[in-house]
Amino acid sequence: MKKLFATALCALSVLCGYSQQTTGGIDYTNLDQSVRPGDDFFKYATGNWVKNHPQPPIYPMWGSFAKLADDNTNAVASMVQDIAREKHAAGSIEQKIGDLYNLSMDSVRRNREGAAPALAEVRKVQAINDRAELIRYMAHWHDDLLWGIGISADEKDASRNVVGIGQGGLSMGNRDYYTATDSATVKVREAAKQHCVNLFMLCGYSESDARARMNTLWDMESRMAQAWYSREQLRDPEANYHKMTVAELTKLCGGFDWAGYLRDYGYDQTTEVVLGQPEPIVLACKMLTEEPLENLKLMYEWQIISGASSYLSDDFINENFAFNQQLTGVAQMPERWRRSVDLVSGMLGDAVGQMFAERYFSPESKERMLEMIHNLQTVLGRRIMAQDWMSDETKKVALEKLNAYYVKVGYPDKWDDLSALVIDPAKSLYENVIAASRFYWQLNKEKKYNKPVDKTEWLMQPQMVNAYYLPTTNEICFPAGILQPPFFNPDADDAANYGAIGVVIAHEMTHGFDDQGRQYDKEGNLRQWWSDADVEAFKRPAQQMVDYFNTLWVIPGELRSNGSLCLGENIADHGGLNIAYEALQLAQEQHGKLPTENGFTPEQRFFLSFANVWASTTSPQMLQYLTMNDVHSADHLRVNGGVAQCSYWYDAFGIKPGDKLYVAPEDRVKIW
Repeated sequence: MKKLFATALCALSVLCGYSQQTTGGIDYTNLDQSVRPGDDFFKYATGNWVKNHPQPPIYPMWGSFAKLADDNTNAVASMVQDIAREKHAAGSIEQKIGDLYNLSMDSVRRNREGAAPALAEVRKVQAINDRAELIRYMAHWHDDLLWGIGISADEKDASRNVVGIGQGGLSMGNRDYYTATDSATVKVREAAKQHCVNLFMLCGYSESDARARMNTLWDMESRMAQAWYSREQLRDPEANYHKMTVAELTKLCGGFDWAGYLRDYGYDQTTEVVLGQPEPIVLACKMLTEEPLENLKLMYEWQIISGASSYLSDDFINENFAFNQQLTGVAQMPERWRRSVDLVSGMLGDAVGQMFAERYFSPESKERMLEMIHNLQTVLGRRIMAQDWMSDETKKVALEKLNAYYVKVGYPDKWDDLSALVIDPAKSLYENVIAASRFYWQLNKEKKYNKPVDKTEWLMQPQMVNAYYLPTTNEICFPAGILQPPFFNPDADDAANYGAIGVVIAHEMTHGFDDQGRQYDKEGNLRQWWSDADVEAFKRPAQQMVDYFNTLWVIPGELRSNGSLCLGENIADHGGLNIAYEALQLAQEQHGKLPTENGFTPEQRFFLSFANVWASTTSPQMLQYLTMNDVHSADHLRVNGGVAQCSYWYDAFGIKPGDKLYVAPEDRVKIW
């Protein structure tokens, strides 16, 4: 509720079919064969896809992922709109879906209400005249003004949940927006300041008052930013783990009453916490006790207004979009029905996900996936044993971790009970969003507070086009939303599927052994289970990967890749390609050699399928945004940077010295 902007990409699922030229699963019209594969494999494999799929104006980034999300939005809209047309029994899930959608669609009502729903909350804060009362109010409503509080697995005792506290207080969510001096960031920073002014003016303040309020806010947030950890620092698990008693936390924070705060927050039985980033939290406590009360109330007011702005009148929504245009380069606001479907899918995700899973994910697809996962796990085990830089003892324990992977495919076995969630059409859209937020906070507390970790819980809803590895449960998860073309096609052959979803699966498996994941054991505990010599041996190729990606251009001549920030994902991409390629060979041993098709061998089609997953066009502003905030490399670099470090690609396409992507064998990264 306190972010100034939302990520411009939605990660939803797709129900569409897949247009392809052959039963093998490769659409050869995507290729641009005027480009030599060794010079630019991304353009070679996807050039005509890019030419034939112009970027829709509502997306700052258009590619295979976004197309899946777009197609799925249309399909989910069909389900949601059918429900919304009818009257349903009060309290039924259909009533909740229908009324939430209709509330979002009713722009006439929202425009009549204007800023009033948010200002009702603002007035409650403005009426507070005592610092202690403000802090109690903040805790009671779980409004984490200057930090973030949540419940998750204790990383050094992963079977139990613990209260965690981490840095917060920055509207823009990244300290670099406050400290960087390059022209692109300065431009975004000035746009963010003006956006703040504009939102205050929409709430009735004069321009001079709004600007004064913005300046006060920006000064406070800029001071917070000086203590914040960078995106790179946040990737170090040990540096972000500080377990202590509540009494120790109170002492660290100069006497701030953490016991009272946690009691008012609803965590009254808390005796110890895990502090993520001590310096920002110490500064936050100092600000809460020393900053003028009116400044703290102003920060609270801004949190309410900025969080509410997406659910108020069209002038607020238009202002949000105007800022998002400058941030991401998106040309046109998505239609109201799209925004409303996304809201329903996000707020009632389990209900939408259950409908999705029942209709669009078959048992046969799950069986095919499980077979692929088994093959990929087998290959990764072989590759672990083949590493010449790793000791036999560490290899043995690594295999134990691999074999202990907890695998989730499609959808969960149990769903959240949403019967107590109330969607009241008599109340405003914003009031319903706040009520839902408080419902989910309580649900999360009931599931986790002072309880053991539930390994069956899913962190993603089934309709999402995504996948993940979670180190504290040692699990890999593949929601139904990503198990569709071009990622997974039950009618395609193994060359296409291993090149697409196979690489995704192996990518997630490799995360268990990347620069972060390797620090967690098979039980999910953060501990050193490698020998010191093995750690040092791993760091050498990892640094080689950092150095290589640091040379690559996101925007030629203007913006380079951040190899340190993207290290974990680049290692996972590297492992994913090599593991999936070898798993394809294993599958051909099991089911027979695949034929050459349209002049392309199975091995070549594997790499074409991989590249087509990342077919995309992206605005320059969005590339700037992603490079600053995202731990993944840009799509074209995931392809070109990925294959350039994979020796199997050289063999498949006959890549030679002199080709632009060529990396000498002795210089290629060898890791997993």
